[in-house]
Amino acid sequence: MRKYIIGVDVGGSSIKFGKFDLSGELLEKWQIRTDTSNKGDKILENIATSIKDKVKEEEIKGVGFGVPGPVSNNIVLYCVNLGWSRTNLEKEFRKFLTDNDIIIRVANDANAAAAGEMYKGIAKGYNNVVMFTLGTGVGGGIVIDDKLVEGVNGVAGEWGHIHVDDTHYFKCACGKKGCLETVASATGIVKLAKYNLDKYHMRSPLRRFESFSAKKVIDNAKNGDFISERTIEESMKYLAQAMANLTLIINPEIIVIGGGISHAGQYIIEKIEKYYYDLVEPFIAHTNFALASLGNEAGIYGCCYLIK
Repeated sequence: MRKYIIGVDVGGSSIKFGKFDLSGELLEKWQIRTDTSNKGDKILENIATSIKDKVKEEEIKGVGFGVPGPVSNNIVLYCVNLGWSRTNLEKEFRKFLTDNDIIIRVANDANAAAAGEMYKGIAKGYNNVVMFTLGTGVGGGIVIDDKLVEGVNGVAGEWGHIHVDDTHYFKCACGKKGCLETVASATGIVKLAKYNLDKYHMRSPLRRFESFSAKKVIDNAKNGDFISERTIEESMKYLAQAMANLTLIINPEIIVIGGGISHAGQYIIEKIEKYYYDLVEPFIAHTNFALASLGNEAGIYGCCYLIK
């Protein structure tokens, strides 16, 4: 009987599934709503039911999970968005399975996305990959010698909380100040833009809006608005600083940039490289930079890779 791998990307509002053959080809994808009521106590049962409804009597080799929280040895340490505290996901999920031979693997969702890009995305062919996801926050993952790096407490790849800023000192959601996330995420770019609007008494299209998005700042920067340009330059300088520090520790073959900010394309990479090489030379002459290519499917591909 033909075997399949199921990738499960668990998010705070929806759960994405992918059904793969053993070569990693995506055969089918679907999603369900995440039920976070009662501290998410129905999530795993709902996932098992959805998988059973889709695969029927077909044989499953394994199920890979990506979850929004730190993971170590298949144990989820906590997931605030799901309502989970410390959870042995493998043990708990097996309660809903009849086949004890099914492999179960669990990773942080950003780490899974990094693995996905290495497995079937823009970083395919590279064995040492670092990924930055620039969205509401800043996350990412590390793959070294084809293996995900989680760290002893599952927090490897939490780039968003690297300390980089002693100037603006915006408060981070983690409670600290100066985190990369406060100046290089979508929300961080907006904070920087508002700071610069107050600092520089110059005309800017941004002044017409009571509120605006990071995309608006990037679009105006591309069109030559001083305030917006200043904001993006500062933001990407902080990001380049974090990337340079990681390069001198890990020395990856490629740095992949994903998340909503990556939609700005080569413009963002050019800004990063402008500052990055000043910080890594003379030790590093060239680093491959690339925009993530799998989009919202990176997670499920990475979850498939966990089983491969």
